[in-house]
Amino acid sequence: MATTAGERRGLVRRSLLLCGIEGVLAMPLVYLMLPGNFVIAALLANALHLPADTYGLIVSLPFWCNFLQIFLTPPLTHRFAARTIVIASGWLHFAAWAALAAVLTRFPVGDPQTSGRWFFIFYLCSSFLQSINGVSWTTWVQEWVPERVRGKYFGWRNRILQLALLTFLLVAGELVDRWDNALVAFQWLFAGAVVLRFCSLLLYRRMHVGLLPVTPHAPRRDPRELIRLVLRAPSLSLFIAFGAAWGFAANSFGAFYTLFMFNRLELSATEVSFFQVIGLAAGALSLPGWGQMQDRFGNKPVMLVSFALWQTSNFLWCFLAPHNTNLLYFMWAWAGATGAGFVLGQFNLLLKLIPAEAKALAIGINLAVTSLVTAIAPIIGGQLLSWAFARGHAPLNVYHLAFLVQPVLGFASCLLLRRVQEPKSSPVGYVVGAMRNVRTLGAVFGLGFLLNYAFYRSAKRPPRTDDDPS
Repeated sequence: MATTAGERRGLVRRSLLLCGIEGVLAMPLVYLMLPGNFVIAALLANALHLPADTYGLIVSLPFWCNFLQIFLTPPLTHRFAARTIVIASGWLHFAAWAALAAVLTRFPVGDPQTSGRWFFIFYLCSSFLQSINGVSWTTWVQEWVPERVRGKYFGWRNRILQLALLTFLLVAGELVDRWDNALVAFQWLFAGAVVLRFCSLLLYRRMHVGLLPVTPHAPRRDPRELIRLVLRAPSLSLFIAFGAAWGFAANSFGAFYTLFMFNRLELSATEVSFFQVIGLAAGALSLPGWGQMQDRFGNKPVMLVSFALWQTSNFLWCFLAPHNTNLLYFMWAWAGATGAGFVLGQFNLLLKLIPAEAKALAIGINLAVTSLVTAIAPIIGGQLLSWAFARGHAPLNVYHLAFLVQPVLGFASCLLLRRVQEPKSSPVGYVVGAMRNVRTLGAVFGLGFLLNYAFYRSAKRPPRTDDDPS
């Protein structure tokens, strides 16, 4: 049945709102799949007592699966709609975590080898399902989210997702500490995340974007032709190379920041979760400002500026010790506020560079190539840390040296990003110039409400006399 322009706009607005609500409900389970998140780090290191090299291998699994999905996602998208794949993989992923929540307390706490093996099998299966879901979701939303509002919409969506995640992190930290890293605490956390994910999956039935008229599908092309089309896309290869280089830099020791806070800075799960809450809150406040700047100047120049601000502060990790952990308040707030612009720009720039005729394949190739390099990083990092610890080097000094890798290699990888040609973008100097403006800078850091407040000093009134009728 044909729909009018007003009905189509109404369907899009309704679906955008439901997509935001769905993301809020799914966020706890999505967070548990992030490599190096503090909940899984506490489970593996503090509850199951896995060594650093085993931990590094397990947290690399999402990246390996992001690479392996390239062999399955294209055949699936050839036969099924992206929305169908998103829903099917979402339900299977939900089922895997529901099963883990049911049997977690049966894991042998005193046998790291056995418990590590079982968790490895589970995380491999769930990571593979999550990677297929992520690629299909990106393909699906590109079909119906209008390009003119993507920056603003995903800035808003990411903001409410991060604000919703704050509650989960605070509850998780308190629960893990109160039950002293017992498996039953993680079981309750996983069960809660599973219930919320169940509710989010039900919302897909109310999103009727499939009724919207879309651009007619082009005739089926030979896969080799599609690969050539992707490789010839302007600047896409450079962007993929940058993503791989940055992924290696960020994940060589990135997953071990949490272990460092637990084991070397002697912080509790509540304290670690609170620092992450600070970072998320700062990012949530700054996302709308970064989104507006990206809509105005383009994604690449804003990414370069936000990346420089973010990674400069990461050098402070090389000086952290138990006596100066107060620095973490500033570091997490600054990293959250500045890194949000870079992460948002990565997603939007990819959507801008991929060819419309082969969007699913382009997204899959980008994810596969970057993930293949990134998957190796935490394995190497874990092996190097275990090697250094085994030779008697001071753990604090080992971590300090390891934490130089991310900012140094990260700045080097930006040489590739600078060569990416983004359509309709401004020079980096325009972004720097705009951020000199107090109003623009305040909006980026979520302080726009202060800039719109009129501060004034009332005039002094003369002393009241008896004849004054007031």
